[in-house]
Amino acid sequence: MTIGWGILGAGDIARKQTARAIGAARNARLAAVLRRDLAAARAFADEFGADRAYDQIDALLADPAVHAVYIATPVHLHAGHTLAAARAGKHVLVEKPMALSTAECSAMLAACRAAGVRLMVSYYQRFNARHQQVRELVAHGAIGQVTMAQARQVFLYPPEAGNWRQDPARGGGGALMDVGVHCLDTLRFILGEVEAVAAQVATLAFPYAVDDTATLLLRFQSGVQAVVSAAFSIASVPDSDYLELCGTGGRIWTAPLNAKDSRGALRVLTPAGEHQFTYEQGTHRAMIEAISASLEAGSAVPVPGEEGWRGLAVIEAAYASARTGRWVRVAGPTM
Repeated sequence: MTIGWGILGAGDIARKQTARAIGAARNARLAAVLRRDLAAARAFADEFGADRAYDQIDALLADPAVHAVYIATPVHLHAGHTLAAARAGKHVLVEKPMALSTAECSAMLAACRAAGVRLMVSYYQRFNARHQQVRELVAHGAIGQVTMAQARQVFLYPPEAGNWRQDPARGGGGALMDVGVHCLDTLRFILGEVEAVAAQVATLAFPYAVDDTATLLLRFQSGVQAVVSAAFSIASVPDSDYLELCGTGGRIWTAPLNAKDSRGALRVLTPAGEHQFTYEQGTHRAMIEAISASLEAGSAVPVPGEEGWRGLAVIEAAYASARTGRWVRVAGPTM
């Protein structure tokens, strides 16, 4: 069985990555797309080979050829669109961050469980072959006991009229919500769960209402200490985004952190010498193929919605720490 996908929000990220990934996947096809403008939806469908185009969500969700939907709308719409998809019996892959709050995430998870459909979150960096290699290296003790880590993603994002990522009501936050979420999830993927957070979150460079600069100090349940830097306020230069892990036996460094494919640098440095790795794997295609395979088989899905809840719990703790100036423990599962 090939999984028929529908796209809710056939905009920038769907155009650049996900629609093409669905078309290239061995076990998926693009059945339908949705945009508010029907002519734009039809043009998108023609470009990526979708069978049908819609401008009404109920019509797409009623399409029997659509087995799963990819939700790439602004964050404030994620919860409502997920609930609608669940009522229609469609599996859901929702963009990051999963929702505006963990409370919304809990409602989304409950609705999907009740409907018997799967809910997944698009943490596509878990399908970056470099990050998968880092996880394996750490698990096998390549740098001994990991004690410190750092994840950094920054770029310059000047004010732009109507941009939902710069509107707290629609995006839920700024740099921390939009790109810090990838830093946090990649660290959690490799090191496990975060126990507590101390954070500074501010708007330093631009006059919009969301944060453009965030620095987090994390304490993992394992005791590992980590720093996360996320910013809309820093010019992109070579190696401005990276992931680093240090331990009793050496250091792992890889960049860029937020690549849409696996190309980049991965270096492992130990007293015995240095090793470098290279890869050629598309993150989004790997994610779509893995999800489609699990839906076909009825097996556990990669990156279930619970992972989105846990990632957002860390962000909520960070914002609380920034407000209070204190360490904040990350909320435990109440999903």
